[in-house]
Amino acid sequence: MSEQRVLFLRKGFIGTCAFAALVLLASFYSIVSGAVERAARQRFALADGGSPAALTALPRQPARAGALLARIGN
Repeated sequence: MSEQRVLFLRKGFIGTCAFAALVLLASFYSIVSGAVERAARQRFALADGGSPAALTALPRQPARAGALLARIGN
C-alpha cells in the first residue's frame, strides 16, 4: 500500500472517531439538559403548591408477559 493511501486511511479513521465522539457528546448534552429542565419543572411545581401525586407518571396498563409465550390452539 502506498504511503499516501495509508495517510488517507489514517486521517479518515481519526475523522470518523472525532465525528462519533461529537455525536456522543451532543446526545449526552441533550439527555442531561432534558433531565435538568424536568427537575426544574418539578421543583417549581412543588414550590407553587402542587401535589407530588400530580407529578407522577400515569399508571401504565399491566403488561401481559404470558402473551408472547402463549401458543394458539393449546
